[in-house]
Amino acid sequence: MSFLDDEDKLIAAWHKAFERCTDVDLWGQPLEAIDGYQRLSKQLQQCSNVDCQIFTDEQKKILSKISICLDLRCKALQNPGSIEGILLDDLKKIGNTLQNIINQKSKDFPVDVTAAQIQSQTFNGIKTQHSSDNEDDRQEKDAFFVYDVSVKGSLLPKPVSYGGLPMLTIRVEKIGLKDAVSYIDPVITVSVKDASGSDMTAPQDTPIAMNKEGSYLIYNVDVFVQKCIDSLPLGFAIFFELKHYKPKKKDVSTKCWAFMEKDEIKEGQAALELYKKPTDFKRKKLNLLTVKPLYLHVKLLINI
Repeated sequence: MSFLDDEDKLIAAWHKAFERCTDVDLWGQPLEAIDGYQRLSKQLQQCSNVDCQIFTDEQKKILSKISICLDLRCKALQNPGSIEGILLDDLKKIGNTLQNIINQKSKDFPVDVTAAQIQSQTFNGIKTQHSSDNEDDRQEKDAFFVYDVSVKGSLLPKPVSYGGLPMLTIRVEKIGLKDAVSYIDPVITVSVKDASGSDMTAPQDTPIAMNKEGSYLIYNVDVFVQKCIDSLPLGFAIFFELKHYKPKKKDVSTKCWAFMEKDEIKEGQAALELYKKPTDFKRKKLNLLTVKPLYLHVKLLINI
């Protein structure tokens, strides 16, 4: 059997599965739709990998975009009433693209994937409020902080790389703390800031630590930086803030933070020093959290 035969059969099967998913989505069966979307997304993502020999690079870009849209539709179904994900009407536009992928161009994709990803970057968890002496102080400080403690956190999908530009994946492995087991719902917020401390991409929260082992909070999750490294301005840095919930204050607190500058971005393992709060996005006041050998452990992968 030739690659062309394989390609035609796969596309036909995918399109049939896609239509079945959108049908049950339209009929108001979100669980069935989510299950189908997720399985199809996984298949498309596998075939968009560099090792796949069936599809061209252009077709792989389209497959990756469709996979992202399927994941975003799942978000919309999992959070009804929110602005997360994409609408079913927008998703249906992709059906023709999938069916005729052989003749399609990535630049002509019918959905603005980047815009959909940015719109989906919302914080859906519990709302907590910083303590203050009076209502006026609370309003002045804009003290509402929406904190995502869901299983998935607020991580964004893997972005599509264009023109061979390098994209960075950060695997947040673990963070060392002398009292690691005492933290409630600890998450790490990952953000990319310019030299003045302004966001270059939407901040992302990891899920709650999956385990606590000795002096470590274990995460083992991948964070996809949403812009290629070469497009970021001089002086940018990637920040990692450990946040946890304090039930007595009904508040979310930052325990410590770490950062990584451009010259530190190299493939492989890295151990980042931890600093005392508050987070200084301009990197002017750096005070180590501890003299003990406790770090934030990450692994970097540069994808082209």
